[in-house]
Amino acid sequence: MYDFDPSTYQPISPDVPVEEIAKHFQSPRSQTDGVGLRAVNRSEFTLIAPVIQPTGPAVFRERAEKACIEAPYWEGRIGTVHDLRVALVNDDQQILFCATYSDEFKPYVVDVIRFATPWIDHMFVDVAVGYPGLASDDAIPYIAKYQVQADVWYGGPNPEASPKDITKSLAVAAAFDNLLDAAQA
Repeated sequence: MYDFDPSTYQPISPDVPVEEIAKHFQSPRSQTDGVGLRAVNRSEFTLIAPVIQPTGPAVFRERAEKACIEAPYWEGRIGTVHDLRVALVNDDQQILFCATYSDEFKPYVVDVIRFATPWIDHMFVDVAVGYPGLASDDAIPYIAKYQVQADVWYGGPNPEASPKDITKSLAVAAAFDNLLDAAQA
């Protein structure tokens, strides 16, 4: 998608060696079955929908705390989400939903619908213009209508690692640290 040739590339700053840029370049590409960029096993999802005026912003703000408190539960059920942002933008005229996840587009959307419908609906019903609810047959066309592809996106370090891989690695590291502590005692 992006033309990067280390032999001819000129970094933004002359203080940055092109070799450093090349070492970290992720070669993002468009999703094979949906909108969004993908780097190795990590993808981005961006949706910008209009907000019901004048009531939608107040409804969203009233529900935002509960949505934030419950985010780890719902996203944990999906199991592929690295991060998520939902915000009112453009003077409360639009709602922005951005996620980074490990998987292809269609399995991600299917998992969101299967595992997080009540939570997503809590944020979007009576907030986003025309939002049909995730259980509706009109949900996928609604998403397609308002989804956009990022122009600049970085998949983070280790884009091949899923949230499950990261959690497992942290558990192994903790167990190893405990083993070392026990051996030194």
